[in-house]
Amino acid sequence: MADDFSSVFESPLEKSPDIDELVRATMEWHFSPLTGSPYWVERARDFGFDPRKDVQSLADLRLFAEVPVDWSRIAADRLIPRGSRGQAARFGIHESGGATGAPKRIVDATSRRRNVAWQSMMLDEQGFPAGEGHWLHIGPTGPHVMSKNIGTLAELRGHLCYFVDIDPRWVRRCVTQGRHDEYRRYVDHILDQVKDVLTTQDIRGISTTPKILEAIAARQDVYEPLRAAVRGIIWGGTSMDSETLRLFEDEVFPEAKLAGAYGNTMMGVAPQRTRRAGDAAACTFRPYYPYTVVELVDPQDPGRAVADDEDGRVVITVMTRDYFTPPTLERDLATRRTSADGFPGIELSAVRPYEGAGAGVVEGVY
Repeated sequence: MADDFSSVFESPLEKSPDIDELVRATMEWHFSPLTGSPYWVERARDFGFDPRKDVQSLADLRLFAEVPVDWSRIAADRLIPRGSRGQAARFGIHESGGATGAPKRIVDATSRRRNVAWQSMMLDEQGFPAGEGHWLHIGPTGPHVMSKNIGTLAELRGHLCYFVDIDPRWVRRCVTQGRHDEYRRYVDHILDQVKDVLTTQDIRGISTTPKILEAIAARQDVYEPLRAAVRGIIWGGTSMDSETLRLFEDEVFPEAKLAGAYGNTMMGVAPQRTRRAGDAAACTFRPYYPYTVVELVDPQDPGRAVADDEDGRVVITVMTRDYFTPPTLERDLATRRTSADGFPGIELSAVRPYEGAGAGVVEGVY
């Protein structure tokens, strides 16, 4: 049974499956008693519709609008599909950062590796450096999925990967409670570790957040070795305005190629696509369609999809062999952009936290 959907769930990176075919495969895999997860098979009994019969296209996913899912409280082991148990790939549990509420949890075995391989292919299109020297990730390790993604990306691109860990929840607690001196000492602690790696190892690429890049630029003993050696920088995790991005690219890190990456635990990564003349934004993100479907909706009327160049709240749908996320209203706001080069999904820019998500937003360093 596990191989019946291989051409859909594991299609070649350069050849995406038909979206409606993927929807049907997802419904059959995740809701069949033979292959589905205990969570989804049991939940389906109370839906009022049969996902395997009634959900045949992307438009039919609207039936899940009345199916609330509290990803912060589900026992994660109940999300693992029965059809995947006993396979060689091991499932891991990954959490969101909890920027505006309790952390969400998902399980994943192999789908994120495919997402990262696709990101790497897009980096190649942008002329992003690969192969020489090693990589340094300055960001959360477990329970967040970011470190797994970056480790995979470094491996695919021929680098060893070093890590300097950040605990974003501790940073947010310090900021929220007004312990700004403690926050600054913690950032210095992070930068001391970064300096040690930069001055003892052959680091040519880094991945981190805009806030950490700003902190690096303000400390000459860290900034100078980074600027001298690093030729590739991936930024993500917190928002960055267009003027800050211009300063980073043109003045602060002019020798390095910069590439953004928007993502979260639920959706995976939507890397920056190649910049084109006439783009309305300096950085445009392209989701991993059709496995991740992104829509932007009116924050005041979630039933209305916004038009190009309009701001909207992010809605994500994830359809992989490892897990299924029905259309879910996320805690991000973004601007919808016209898709380029015939890309079938939407593209987006100017991603930032949605201030009306029901809790105070504290970005901290991540």
